[in-house]
Amino acid sequence: MTIKKSTVSEVKMQRGRKLAFQLIVGGLVGGLASYFGLGLLGAKNMAGDQLAVGTVGLIYLLIGVIFGFGLMAPKLGASILNFEDADEIRDQSRILSGSAICMIALGAALMLITMAGPDGPISRSAAMGGLLAALALLIAISIRDWKFYDEMLLQLSRDAGNIAFSGVGLVTLIWGSASWLGLVTAPTPLALVALTSWGFLMAFFVASARKGLMQPR
Repeated sequence: MTIKKSTVSEVKMQRGRKLAFQLIVGGLVGGLASYFGLGLLGAKNMAGDQLAVGTVGLIYLLIGVIFGFGLMAPKLGASILNFEDADEIRDQSRILSGSAICMIALGAALMLITMAGPDGPISRSAAMGGLLAALALLIAISIRDWKFYDEMLLQLSRDAGNIAFSGVGLVTLIWGSASWLGLVTAPTPLALVALTSWGFLMAFFVASARKGLMQPR
């Protein structure tokens, strides 16, 4: 009995250390990425909706890069990402690589959108083309990898999709109705882009938390 209690205590300590390491690394990487990324976008001169799209694009890009780093260095990746060990990362390498590519492509496309415009360094056609290309890539990879999803990942995808649809749909319904009635300002096109992008990102984290996947392993 004493051995079992000791083992449970050791596991909790290991998970606590891993969580602390993840928080420290995540904070440092996120802080540096935000500083340089938002500086590159020229965040000081952006409107609120434009900044929201640029920020969520940067987060998508950063998540994709971290996944890619974890695939290239599985042992270190298991400490940064929420995996038990390097073998689990290798086993999921196909799905993880596809996810990393999709996140990087979509994140870069959203950042291009914020930099496009009459006075922006990116043309409108290039930004729109980048977004359509990223979405096409996301759809193609999702179709390709769908058969490799286990039951848990399939359910996670369904849950995230349902949460995103319900959350974004509810906010859009209320916001659109209130703006039509003259109670609030109508959402701008970029506000809708930000709402959708943030909605899907938050839905994934909520669905993962409900499955217990956010706890250190």
